[in-house]
Amino acid sequence: MDLTLSLAPMEGITGYVFRNAHHKFFGGSSQVRYYTPFVVCTFTKRIKTREKQDVLPEHNEGIPLVPQLLSNKAEEFLYTARSMAEFGYREVNLNLGCPVATVTAKKKGSGFLTVPDELDRFLCAIYEGAEKIPVTREDGSTGPLAISIKTRLGFSDVAEAPRLFAIYEQYPVKDLIIHARTRAEQYAGQPELGVFFEILSSSRLPITYNGNVFTKEDADGILARSQGKLSGIMIGRGLVEDPALCREIRGGPPATKEELSAFHRALYEGYLAQYAGFHGQSSGDLVVINRMKEVWSHLGLLFADNGHYLKAIHKAATRPAYEAAVRCLFDNCALVPRTPGIREASSSKA
Repeated sequence: MDLTLSLAPMEGITGYVFRNAHHKFFGGSSQVRYYTPFVVCTFTKRIKTREKQDVLPEHNEGIPLVPQLLSNKAEEFLYTARSMAEFGYREVNLNLGCPVATVTAKKKGSGFLTVPDELDRFLCAIYEGAEKIPVTREDGSTGPLAISIKTRLGFSDVAEAPRLFAIYEQYPVKDLIIHARTRAEQYAGQPELGVFFEILSSSRLPITYNGNVFTKEDADGILARSQGKLSGIMIGRGLVEDPALCREIRGGPPATKEELSAFHRALYEGYLAQYAGFHGQSSGDLVVINRMKEVWSHLGLLFADNGHYLKAIHKAATRPAYEAAVRCLFDNCALVPRTPGIREASSSKA
């Protein structure tokens, strides 16, 4: 299958510890591409320590990774983009999809979609600036830093889409990743498939689909309607809920409990190493347990649990309690298939 499958950035979950564990057990053989949770471009031109740690090459060895940047100021974006190029990255991704109110209120993320004229000027400046940021391609040649975009269909309504996508078409977008919802829709309901496929059919750009892919059937349905024009599928929640989903989409087997147990162990031990000595051992342990609980809020859907075992995981406050609760879940709960997330919604606009 000549299709790029990628893990969407999810703040608090898909950092370098998660990426390393996933790539080791499920991503490498499935050729999964990864995107970092967004790096904030600031007027101080300094990258936060936590965000820098996440993008450092030594924390992402062997992982096909694209740093995602959040900005609405071209100068700030280009400074951070140049830093990413100096780390060895050949591409950066512009976040125009984040729906969080504290982000959108600053006209960043999907909030930038509310001012299309400003967005147009910004894109003109960053693509022009990227021509002056040289990177070494895989074949050894030199070229400009590539910029991909992750966007939604609009802020308040899909009626905004024609104006926004006419802007994108003017630029050399490496990959246009479309979350097929507006910001107002957040992550609820069905994706706006009619609008998405209308854009796909007329665009000259490489386009990746994002939104509600939870099963192989979801991906197969999107691919069947794309008529070979789709360049990729990006999966967020679905790939955290079912880490083997990309393998299944490529025709491989589903995850086994043994694989999931080994994946969990690598993830847990990775977080323990990351937060060792964090304000004392007990504080570090609690941070790790809370990180794992975020993962279990998704991964737990893969287990036939009657409410008892996952509840014990989420109540755990110490490492022994957490580890015992996880052992009980693996010992007593069978794996269940996920429910497809995409259907043709009657409200989708064509």
